[in-house]
Amino acid sequence: MNQDDSDSAIAILVVDDHAISRSGVVQLCELIPGARVLGEASTGEEALELARLHAPEVVLMDVEMPGAIDGIEATRRIKAELPNTAVIILTVHEDREVIFEAIKAGASGYLPKSSPLDRIQHAVKVVSQGGSFLEAGLARKVLDQFTKYAEETRAAADVFYLLTPREREVLVELSNGSSARQIATKLGISERTVNTHIGNTYRKLQVNNRVEAVHEAIRIRLIEPPR
Repeated sequence: MNQDDSDSAIAILVVDDHAISRSGVVQLCELIPGARVLGEASTGEEALELARLHAPEVVLMDVEMPGAIDGIEATRRIKAELPNTAVIILTVHEDREVIFEAIKAGASGYLPKSSPLDRIQHAVKVVSQGGSFLEAGLARKVLDQFTKYAEETRAAADVFYLLTPREREVLVELSNGSSARQIATKLGISERTVNTHIGNTYRKLQVNNRVEAVHEAIRIRLIEPPR
């Protein structure tokens, strides 16, 4: 490849925590006409550093990696800082929730690692030109998950307006593991009043206890999972 070809090549960053798998992806990328691999990363943190340093056109990103930043979070951060960098998730995972979260994070493409070379070549070229790539089967999964998400969001909105502001406060405290007495002290109300709010919340969520209440509230995305 001459200097002009190198300057116009599609610059790719490969991110995968498994050395053998990463090496295979690098070799695969080197077979793509008009592409060059400018770096490799084994963690989400390394991916961020290299992306900031090189501003690649395309990142081929695995999902599961060690450390605090997995592939989806790395995708989210790269897109926030480098909106012109396209990310393709290249992974063994085909779970619809994982695919949905990747697309929400800003991924332009999603491919199983078992995809044939020509499919990956095509995906790289498409996203490098500002397009998106998602196989029909995976697109169906994303649509299914979007439908589920929309239904849960509607359910959360319904319950949100059904619960009083104080009941919502009590529900959050329940999710944090607080006892009725602790909630009463924090909110400046009596323990009896807290128990009344808890009973009303259970009835409106159609559950029988704290565990079920918190699980249901998280399921319909009414509250965030406790950290």
